[in-house]
Amino acid sequence: MATMMPGAPASALDLAEKNFRPAAVEDDLYRWWEESGFFTPDVKNAGKPFVMMLPLPNITGDLHLGHALGFGGYEDLMARYHRMRGDPTLWMPGTDHAGIIAQVVVENELAKEGITRQQLGREKFLEEMWKWMDLYRPRIEKQLRMLGCSLDWSRPHFTMEPAHQRAVRTHFIRLHKKGHLYRGDRIVHWCLKDQTTYSDLEVNHITRTDTLYYVRYPWASPIPKGTPDVVVATTRPETIVADVAIAVHPDDERWKALVGKEVLVPGVERRIKIIADEAVDPNFGTGALKITPGHDQTDFEIGQRHGLPVLSVIDKRGMMTPAAGPLAGPDREAGRKMMVEKLRASKLLVKEEPITHAVAVHDRCGTVDEPLVLKQWWVRMDRLAPPAIAAVRDSRITILPKYQEKVYFNWMENIRDWPVSRQIWWGHSIPVWYCRDCDNVIVPDEDAPDPTRCTRCRSDDIFQDPDVLDTWFSSGLWPFSTLGWPDETPDLKRYYPGTVLETGYDILFFWVARMIMLGLEHMGEVPFDTVYLHGLVRVGTVKMSKSLGNVVSPIDFIEEYGADALRYSLVHGIAMGADSQLSQNKLDHARNFGNKLWNISRFVLKQVDEHPEAFKGSPADRRPDAKSEAARWILSRTDAAVAEATRLIEGYLFGEYLVALEAFIWGELADIYVELAKPSLRGADAVEAVRTLAYVLDRVLGLLHPSMPFITETIALQLWKRAGRSGDAASLMVSPWPEAGARDLALEERFGAFIDVVRAIRNVRQEGGLDPSTRVKVSLNGETAAVRDLLKQIGELTHSDVTLGKGEGTATVVRAIEIRLVVERDAAEERTRLERELEEAARMLERSRELLAKPGFADKAPKDVVERERARLKEREERVKLLAAEAEVQKSGS
Repeated sequence: MATMMPGAPASALDLAEKNFRPAAVEDDLYRWWEESGFFTPDVKNAGKPFVMMLPLPNITGDLHLGHALGFGGYEDLMARYHRMRGDPTLWMPGTDHAGIIAQVVVENELAKEGITRQQLGREKFLEEMWKWMDLYRPRIEKQLRMLGCSLDWSRPHFTMEPAHQRAVRTHFIRLHKKGHLYRGDRIVHWCLKDQTTYSDLEVNHITRTDTLYYVRYPWASPIPKGTPDVVVATTRPETIVADVAIAVHPDDERWKALVGKEVLVPGVERRIKIIADEAVDPNFGTGALKITPGHDQTDFEIGQRHGLPVLSVIDKRGMMTPAAGPLAGPDREAGRKMMVEKLRASKLLVKEEPITHAVAVHDRCGTVDEPLVLKQWWVRMDRLAPPAIAAVRDSRITILPKYQEKVYFNWMENIRDWPVSRQIWWGHSIPVWYCRDCDNVIVPDEDAPDPTRCTRCRSDDIFQDPDVLDTWFSSGLWPFSTLGWPDETPDLKRYYPGTVLETGYDILFFWVARMIMLGLEHMGEVPFDTVYLHGLVRVGTVKMSKSLGNVVSPIDFIEEYGADALRYSLVHGIAMGADSQLSQNKLDHARNFGNKLWNISRFVLKQVDEHPEAFKGSPADRRPDAKSEAARWILSRTDAAVAEATRLIEGYLFGEYLVALEAFIWGELADIYVELAKPSLRGADAVEAVRTLAYVLDRVLGLLHPSMPFITETIALQLWKRAGRSGDAASLMVSPWPEAGARDLALEERFGAFIDVVRAIRNVRQEGGLDPSTRVKVSLNGETAAVRDLLKQIGELTHSDVTLGKGEGTATVVRAIEIRLVVERDAAEERTRLERELEEAARMLERSRELLAKPGFADKAPKDVVERERARLKEREERVKLLAAEAEVQKSGS
C-alpha cells in the first residue's frame, strides 16, 4: 500500500546509509517544509491559536548556544507539538536592532580600521550600521533555519522597519499624553566609554578590593568639649567636594544629639548640616554618610527627601569639573589621588583600610559606573507596574518555574522609574522637538508629520531630541506591534493575546516584565498567559554573551552532529529553569540515540519490504488487533509512552519528556520488543509482528518529532512510502499528534517483571566479564509466577538456559524473584552489594507499610490503587526475605 509523498525531497525518501547522515537531508527537508507553507497557521482552522513570539536575537553577530537552547530546544518543540495537536500555530520570527550593544560592535569593527564614529559623522555612521544589519540579519535567519526552527517566515520583522518605527513613535506619544512619560533631571548610570546612560537592569556588579578612607569633617562652629569628631568612611574621596550634607540614622545614639549641627567639607570648607535619614546603614564605617546627590543613587534620593542641592564635579568624560574647585582638571582617578594627598596634608585623613566590595559596572563593556544627574526622558513605573504585578498575582499569567514569580514580585514591587533616553546614534529617534527661542517642548500627534515650527511662539528655530530610545522601549511592544498595532488588523484580533513567552530567566525584567506592562497599557490584556524561563548555557560558570566575547556558535555542532542531536542534547534531562553546560558526552549520546532510532527503522523497513501483504488495506498508522502477548504488551506500552509524553510536554517538563521517551524507545522497543519479534517474523505471526513494528515506529516518530524533526521526518516519509498511512497530511510535522488508547496494566506489570529479570541477567553477565556469545545457566526462584511462561524469551534475550528452582551462584533479587548464575565475583564486594540492596529494600517495605497504615487510605483511596499497593507490599516483603537469606549465606560463608 505504497503512498506517494507530494513534493517530499528525494534525499529523505532515498537515504539508506548505515548511520543517519543529517547533512544529506536537513537543507532539503527544511526547504520543503517552508515552501509547502507548513509553518504558516491555517486560516481555515477556527480553533484557538497557539501563539509564541521568538525572543528577538540581536543583530550583533551569529547565534550562540543559548539561542539554540531556547529557539531549537524549547520553542520549536512547543510549536511543532501544538501544530501536531491541530492548533493553528503562529511562531513569529523577528530580529532586534540591539541599540547600545550593536553600536559598540560596529564601533569596534571600525576601530580596527582606525575610524571612529565621530570622524564619520552621524549620517555616515548610520549607513555603516545598516550595512551590518543587512549582513547579519540574513545570517541569523539562515542559522535559525539550520536549527530547524519552524517559524512563520511569511511574517518577518525587524525592530527598525518603518512599521515598527511608527509603532514606537505612537507608543511614546500615547504614554506622554497620559502623563506616563516625563523629562526631568534625575540621577542616571553613565558609561564613560560608551558615552550613554543605561538602566538599573544593565548594571553588573564585580567584586574588587579598594581603599576605604576615613575622613574627619571639622566642626563649622565651636562645639562643647568632648564632642566626638565627625568621621566619614568613603571609597570615593574625589566626590567629597560635591558633598552637601552628612547623614546619620535617626535611631543611632552616637549621632542623635548632633543632628542639625554643621561641619565643613574638607578641601572647600563649605558648611553642611548633619541630617537624619533611615536609608543610612549605621553599621557601615562610623555610621555617618557623606551625601553627594550628584554622584550616588542613594544620596540623590536622600537629597530629594531633604531638599538638598545637587553639585556635579565629574563630567560625562570622567573629568573633574570647575565645580570641583581645587580638584578641577584631571580625570576622576587622578582627582582621587589629589584629594587623598590634600586630606593627608591637612591631617583630616584619619586612617585607610582595604575593603572588598561590589562595584557597579556597565554590563556591555565593564566600565565602572559614573552616576550623574542629567535631564532625561523617564517612564513612570508607579503607574505601569501595579497592573503587571496583579496579572501574575491573580494567575492571568503564570511564570515557570514558579519560584521565579517571587523574583518577579520582588523586583516589580521595588521598581524605579525607567530612564529611556540613550545618548547613542543607533536606535529609534525620540519624537520630541525643542524650541531654542522659548524652550517649548513639542510632542506631535500620532501620525502627524514632524513639526517645523514651535507650537507656542511659532519660531522655526526648533531641533529634535538627539537621543534615541532604550532598545527595550521598542522590543516591549513585540507581542502586538508584530501583529499590526497601532492599527486594528485581522492578525491583531486573531493572535493577541498570545499563548507562551519562552526565554532565558536573565531577561525576565529586561523584556518579559516590560512586555507585560506595555501589553496591559496599550491593549488592555496580558500579552501571553504563560512565561517559561529556561536556564542559561554556561561556559565554565559564566553565561554566554556576545558582549563578553565567550560565545560558542551552534553552527559547528550542527555541521558535525546535526541539528537534531544538538537540540536533543541541550534539553535532555535538564530540569525546568536549570542552568546547564553542553558536553562532548551529551552530544555523543544524542547522536548515538539518533543512530539507534535509525537502526530500528532500518530493521522495520526491511521487514515491511519483505512482507508487503501486511499493509494491504491496513496502513502503518492503523493500530493492529494483536493476539500475541508480546505485541499486546508493546502496544500498551506505546499508549503509556503517548500519555506520558503528552503529560510532560503539557506540563512544560521538556527534559523529563525526552528522558522518558528515550527510555521507551531504547529500553523497551529496541532492547525488548524488536528482539522478541524476530522469531515471530520468521513464523506464522509475521504479519502481526511487522504491522506492530510499523505502527509503534509510526507512533514513536510522532512523539519524538518536536525535538528531533529531521530524522523523524526522514524515517516517516520512508515508512509511509512503503506501508501507507491514513489521512492526507503530507508531512509528519502536520500529522496528528498520537492519541493514547486503553492500556492493559496487568500485562504491563507482568512484562515489567520479565524485563527486570532480563536486565538483571544482562547486568550480572556484564559485571562478571562474560563473553556475550557464551551461554550460561540461569535459575529463577521465589515469586516467579509472572515470568514462568516467558522462560524461553528470557533465554533468547540473555543468551542463557533458564530453569526454575534453586541454582548455583550468588543471588541477585529483582522484585521478589531470586536470580542465580555462576559468575566469579569478589566476596567482599558481593556482601557489600547485598547489604546495600537489603537496606534499600527494607526502606521501600517500610514505605509501603506506612502508606497502607495511614488512616483512611484503605477506605478512601480507589480500590485498584489499594490493591496495587497491597500487592507491592507482598512483593517487597518477599524481596526483603530473599535478600536477607542470601546475605546470611554470604556472611556464614566468609
